[in-house]
Amino acid sequence: MAIEFERTHLSGSFPSIWRGECKILPGGFKPEQQLPIGTLLRRGTPIKVDFEKMTAAVCKTATILKGGTTTAPRVPKGHLFTVGDTITKVGASTAAPTIKSIDTTNDAYDTLTLSAAYTGLAENDVIVEGTELQGGSSSPKYMPNAVVGADKEFNGRGIPTIDAAYEAVVLYPSLACPVIADWLNGICMKYNPNILFIKQ
Repeated sequence: MAIEFERTHLSGSFPSIWRGECKILPGGFKPEQQLPIGTLLRRGTPIKVDFEKMTAAVCKTATILKGGTTTAPRVPKGHLFTVGDTITKVGASTAAPTIKSIDTTNDAYDTLTLSAAYTGLAENDVIVEGTELQGGSSSPKYMPNAVVGADKEFNGRGIPTIDAAYEAVVLYPSLACPVIADWLNGICMKYNPNILFIKQ
């Protein structure tokens, strides 16, 4: 009698915080940006906490995929950009177009339609939510000082709050979006050395 083996595929993801351990700030923080219903904010995502306003801003980045154009770049699923965001290219922040629309119909990627062409934008470039042009250049809009401490799905029910972790070891290859050099001092978060970004 032959033995038959069946292959089962299980959904899931590799943990983004080492051993799942982090230290959470007391209270929850109101999202500073308007995040669409259905958005899933994963643990380890960099955020900027404002303790005076008790708000948290998500620090948004994405890697450009092949096949798009300078006015309609493609980005991976799971990015956190929304319509109206201003973007700029990491390392060449000489433009700051806004996102006019986001096409999510393709299963493999999303397409961002920009208000103007971003000359030179190409595959593997990294974009970040940026400021409006000042003196001919843009910079990251938010500099993180914490990370998301617990997964949060925005479902339109209740009062949305974000749990902020002030101490954690983040396994950055597991994050949905890239961590940029402007946010770091070595392996530590620039504005919070209790948060480390490592490979494992």
